[in-house]
Amino acid sequence: MSTFHFKQFSIEQDQCAMKVSLDACLFGALCEVDGAHKILDIGSGTGLLSLMMAQRSEAHIDAVELDEVAAQQAIHNIENSPFSSQIRVHAADIKQFNGHKKYDLVVSNPPFFSDHLKGPDAKRNQARHNDGLSFNELCESIVKHLNEKGKAWILLPCSELERFMKSAQQAKLKIDQRWLLSSRPQKAPHRVIFTLSHTSTLVSPTPEKQLTVHPEHGPEYSDDFKSLLCDYYLKL
Repeated sequence: MSTFHFKQFSIEQDQCAMKVSLDACLFGALCEVDGAHKILDIGSGTGLLSLMMAQRSEAHIDAVELDEVAAQQAIHNIENSPFSSQIRVHAADIKQFNGHKKYDLVVSNPPFFSDHLKGPDAKRNQARHNDGLSFNELCESIVKHLNEKGKAWILLPCSELERFMKSAQQAKLKIDQRWLLSSRPQKAPHRVIFTLSHTSTLVSPTPEKQLTVHPEHGPEYSDDFKSLLCDYYLKL
């Protein structure tokens, strides 16, 4: 599907390696934007996460995307939405990006494969493999751009969490909240969503939570999915 239609905006994605996914939609809906005035979206791709957050906030959002073609598609998607005044897309490497300000909220669905074999699609490799942005570099970027009391929200495969946390600990970042995402209650989790803050903050970690896309049986969406995405999905 080259265009994914939501209730208030559409995502054209034929020029982007990573397409709209259920996991990314759940992630964008779960990210807490209350009280956030400045948001940084690292590796923004089509602009999906930026648009989802703009829909339910008045924050100014900087969307940083390394791939220039993907950044141009994000600009197109944003300019054709009701939220174009809130979002600015930067075709840039986050390692060199200087927003000249600290952010209340940083979000990222980063490249996640490090030791896996690459496929023939160079753009998809860039989007999925972290050669261009290692976990150490991502954590360093979060520390650089996140304000003292801010939060970073991250989406990763469960298999990558332990390795990511080594980088986070080195950067003096800690996990505050964590959700395990599975397709159904009886299935093993395949993604983890978590929040990070500076270790200097006095926020106590909360118990791990479970999220499922579907109930145990049947094709319908779970109650959690419907509750989170009812303002976005056309058929909810």
